[in-house]
Amino acid sequence: MQYDAIVVGAGPAGSTAAREIASRGKSVLLLDRAKFPRDKPCGGGVTIRCADLLPFSIEPVVEHVVTGAVMGGPKGPNVIRNAGKTLTYMTQRRHLDAFLVERAQEAGVEFRDGSPVRAITEQNDGTFEVTVGRTTEGAETHTSRVLIGADGANGVVGTFLGFEHVAEGAVALEGNIATPNGTPAWLNGRVALNLGLMPGGYGWVFPKGDHVNVGVGGWKGVAGEHLRTTLDSYTRSVGWDPAQLTNVRGHHLPMQRPGQEVTVRGVALIGDAAGFVDPLSGEGIYGAIASGVAVAPAAVDYLDCRVPDMRGYRLAVQRELLPDIVASRGLMEVFHAWPTPAVLLATHSGRLWRQFCDLLTGDESYASIVRSTGPFAPTLGPLASVARRLTVARYGAR
Repeated sequence: MQYDAIVVGAGPAGSTAAREIASRGKSVLLLDRAKFPRDKPCGGGVTIRCADLLPFSIEPVVEHVVTGAVMGGPKGPNVIRNAGKTLTYMTQRRHLDAFLVERAQEAGVEFRDGSPVRAITEQNDGTFEVTVGRTTEGAETHTSRVLIGADGANGVVGTFLGFEHVAEGAVALEGNIATPNGTPAWLNGRVALNLGLMPGGYGWVFPKGDHVNVGVGGWKGVAGEHLRTTLDSYTRSVGWDPAQLTNVRGHHLPMQRPGQEVTVRGVALIGDAAGFVDPLSGEGIYGAIASGVAVAPAAVDYLDCRVPDMRGYRLAVQRELLPDIVASRGLMEVFHAWPTPAVLLATHSGRLWRQFCDLLTGDESYASIVRSTGPFAPTLGPLASVARRLTVARYGAR
């Protein structure tokens, strides 16, 4: 069948892009290789600034409302911080993703789950032929003028069409512990963060409706072989037996390289496929939804023949996403080169806590926080380069 746009991958990025394009009057096919509802390794936190990008409430899938944090370092005592306002909504990805797909379908999107893409070819007239099916015999072919890859790092869209693969800079391991008696009192309204627990990462406890999500993460080349032992020891430190952990899963965090191409002609990569993960926190849902929103106007302009390609999406990324990714990467390098003073500052500075809260609510950005440091702002780039050399010398290649 012929569609205006085909979106491959039905996570938050893909469902958002599909919904936004369909709401502008275009025909959209949304594909995912998994059967829905499906789970995905992810903390499932949706910040206020992220939720504000959506034209509807996600309240039906919210399982915990976060207004504070229990923060500590690998060797220091915990500090309880309260924001006095909502910072983040905790969700489960199986519920969040299905909810976002339903909103896309309401906008007119045709959704097909359990539909892996087998091949993609670009035709002479600039359209794309997408072959879908689990077997050759049952395969179907669909065509479109716009093709959007929202299928993660090293996804089929980027692979078939020759895009540079996104680097997987960090790894994480997480599991769930049932809390049949409800969220423990010390976690009520809070998340727990252990900063600097691993080189290039941290540990976390995120409360959900009937369980808590416990995880650790860090740089891929350094933390990988220690993930399970660190997860077990961290789980003990917050009061649970590691034997209680269920559904333990690992995942990679794709990181955007500044200057990396995200669109060519009628193709665009969004979300994890483009590496839009926050380097400092490892959070990816904001980048997914923000890029899904950003790609839609460019896709519609291209479909309406007002522009020769989707460069408007590239410009939107450069304007709205990359400044924060660059600033976050610089802060990440500095934080992990000098973890002890950085953890002390993060857990005891009232000003930094307020800026962190404003970042989650969208009242601040990484770029604006860096600018607020005055004379320090122009030095972040060179300092980050020094920090990276120090961490490479300390831990080896990352």
